[in-house]
Amino acid sequence: MSTLIDNPKQLKLKVSHAANSLNPIQRQQIAIQAIAKTSKITELANANGTSRKFIYQQKEKAEEALQQAFPTTLPIDNSDSALFCLPVTKKWIEQFTIALVLIARCPYQGVIEIFRDLFDYDICKGSVHNIVYKALDQSKTINHQQDLSKVTVGLHDEIYQAGDPVLAGVCAHTTYCYLLSLEESCDANAWGVHLLDLKEKQNLNPDKTIADGGPSARKGQKDAWPETPCGGDTFHALHPFGKLCHYQDNRTMDALKAVEEFKHKVSCPRGKWKKDENRQEALKKLIIAEETCAKATVLSDDLNTLQRWLKRDILSLRGPSYEDRYKLLEFVIKELQLREHMCSHRIEPVRKYLENHKDNLLEFVPEMEKLLAEAAVEFEVPLADIQGVAMLRGLSTQERWEEHAILRNRLKAKFHLIETAVDGILDTIVRASSLVENLNSRLRNYFTLRRHLGNDYLEILRFFLNHRRFMRSEYRKRVGQSPTELLTGEKHKHWLEMLGYDLFKQAA
Repeated sequence: MSTLIDNPKQLKLKVSHAANSLNPIQRQQIAIQAIAKTSKITELANANGTSRKFIYQQKEKAEEALQQAFPTTLPIDNSDSALFCLPVTKKWIEQFTIALVLIARCPYQGVIEIFRDLFDYDICKGSVHNIVYKALDQSKTINHQQDLSKVTVGLHDEIYQAGDPVLAGVCAHTTYCYLLSLEESCDANAWGVHLLDLKEKQNLNPDKTIADGGPSARKGQKDAWPETPCGGDTFHALHPFGKLCHYQDNRTMDALKAVEEFKHKVSCPRGKWKKDENRQEALKKLIIAEETCAKATVLSDDLNTLQRWLKRDILSLRGPSYEDRYKLLEFVIKELQLREHMCSHRIEPVRKYLENHKDNLLEFVPEMEKLLAEAAVEFEVPLADIQGVAMLRGLSTQERWEEHAILRNRLKAKFHLIETAVDGILDTIVRASSLVENLNSRLRNYFTLRRHLGNDYLEILRFFLNHRRFMRSEYRKRVGQSPTELLTGEKHKHWLEMLGYDLFKQAA
């Protein structure tokens, strides 16, 4: 099996940068736009396929040329002139304190130091604590009044802080966090109580959920929502497999280094290796090292091949039918089991996870096939053509345009409507709990600032995360909107205004 796949460690691809293909006139236009500030640096970089550093370099060259063409004898320093006046009131200090804690993730001691050094103002930890928790009642009221009936897919996971579990639940499509609770233990009762409470009080009733392999969340959901399916999480299947491949690749590289080292000792002996008995010993070690390297290389190639099949064919949106995927998954499990003796402590956990969750991991496939079949009936075209349009997403650029042209000629006027419908179907398919993992990574930045947590603090934090508007996102529809706005489709005030504060506005 390994002889069919090139060793990824022996392939070196040359990357050509878009900046190298830009001619002088194009560079001048980029520099002019950067100086004129008609577009942001990030927008210019994205539009030209370059880095932000390259845009700054062109801007600096243009500014140097302007400075040489129009030299200034007396530089004007306006750094000490006042830009605007800020009325520092007690209310402003309160909202600035909350912003430091929640936006800047500043510890209480850091808030005290900022006020002391920049504002010549003394504030104690108790005052900072009281200001932050002053927003508790309003935050809790807003959190508990939110209607969750529009959550269609929920993602569940837990994060631990000082040994205590924090249960987290997130909407897969809007990133709205509907559950963030500190518990004494992560068991089925804790999950069940919260999920049942959310269903009865806030109308949370998703079509399905996604969770990792932990039995507690699944058992708790089954008790609270017996009719709601809980799908498998492809992230927790692929991520450990990727780490396994990386570990084995490193072992292979170490084995290759050992072979080269003994080859050098045999071919160019120095010191004690000049003696015949030592050279014979080095030769024996070289033979053993070559055998070890050969086995490690074969295992590394095999694991990388299996991982690519799992990622690109079995657990991807673009792939064969459910029956074929299931057979392929069983094949991958069997192949891992055959190689388990070669690295049992690493391969066994990956194999067991796939074996225990092979049914859950593929639950998204029948759902996707059903929606594609309905689209075929709606547009009155063969199912194979609908599946062909769905396959376009995973193809390379050249292959995609070739298939794109064939399908467009066959479907004619219906093609663009079908493509839009199929893209919408694929966007609704959720296979992993990546968003709740992303939430946990953001929570960690707040949790590290304190040794002990409390549910009151988590209520404030959940309110902030749900009502803070995204400044950037891979999905354009999220930029400039908060998770609550994405969930409800309605605008709301700034989160500080929702807490009763007035935002400062510069005079026109």
